[in-house]
Amino acid sequence: MPESICIPGLIRLSKYDMTCVDRALAYIHQHFRNALSAEQLSIEAELNIKKLRAGIRKKTGYTLHDYHFKVRIEKAKVLLLQTGYPLKQIASSVGFKNESHFCQKFRQLVSMTPNEFRCLSDEVTDVTQEIFVKREAI
Repeated sequence: MPESICIPGLIRLSKYDMTCVDRALAYIHQHFRNALSAEQLSIEAELNIKKLRAGIRKKTGYTLHDYHFKVRIEKAKVLLLQTGYPLKQIASSVGFKNESHFCQKFRQLVSMTPNEFRCLSDEVTDVTQEIFVKREAI
């Protein structure tokens, strides 16, 4: 009998099911810019939708929809730190249709606006550089 995980609500997930969930998560990471539906991911992962949703929740702690947004926001954070691109361009490059929705989701997940995040990281960089300069002077 294969090992399985029981999710409240009577959904049992086998090791094979969790392998399929891993495949779905990899697909999300590769196609984060695109609109993704549970139906589409179910086909890609070769797993029924209920098990897919339960497995993603079990593995990540997020719903499928929220995890997709989380991945987009994590990609946006990298762009905010590494580029000076305008927010509109970053929003578009990570799959948001408009800057307003991007800013709303960013604030919801990060607890600050994208501009606040960018400024905060600039301040941390400045302090870090100061520390290294002082160490080299010693």
